[in-house]
Amino acid sequence: MENGVILSGSANIYYELYGDEKNKALVLLHGNGESGKNFKKHIDILKDKYRLIVIDSRGHGKSEFGKGQLSLGTMSVDLINVLEHIGLDKVNIVGFSDGANIAMLTAIKNSGLIDKLILVGGNYNIHGFKPMTALMLRVGYMCASLSAFVSPINRFNKEYFSLMVKEPNLKRESLSVIKAKTLVINGNRDMIKTSHARAIADTIPNAELKIVDGDHFWIYREPEEACRVIDEFLS
Repeated sequence: MENGVILSGSANIYYELYGDEKNKALVLLHGNGESGKNFKKHIDILKDKYRLIVIDSRGHGKSEFGKGQLSLGTMSVDLINVLEHIGLDKVNIVGFSDGANIAMLTAIKNSGLIDKLILVGGNYNIHGFKPMTALMLRVGYMCASLSAFVSPINRFNKEYFSLMVKEPNLKRESLSVIKAKTLVINGNRDMIKTSHARAIADTIPNAELKIVDGDHFWIYREPEEACRVIDEFLS
């Protein structure tokens, strides 16, 4: 394993590299409030076949918050900067939850960068969440905002909730510019509506939808199955 830190804008972004650099490049993007450590089991399975790039998103894990508020758009820029630093101009991406949303934003603005794209539990706006989940997120954001007002140290929770409540805020048609072959994965008990996942797959020109038996965190609960699905799609 190699690791490194690069300055991207106002924040130092941490990344790890696994596997032979001659293998296909595969980026793993974690979800909200997580870090690259969440992919530990996947790394053990995939590192012998792929060149893995595992990034801690801005404000997560060993990466700094930097100045200003967290945003998925800034995290997408961080991703591009890491890949340029490593010297990669063509990659595959697996993104989970917010990681899937970062991957979508990256694919929209940098269509030539991504060969294949796997989106697990992603959404293009808050309406992708089931109603009760969306309500809980809004309540959580309000409570975190009040808490941050009382004590600045609680800023982190407010920032994390903001990413889910306010972002991404895309129009469905914006997904139609994504050129990468795409696999959209959603659990049959996911907090993301199946209809929303289907809308993503139907809008991206070269995409297919796979419904798996599991909840939102299927990719972590079933790492061996997840890696099998990933490998089959990339192969």
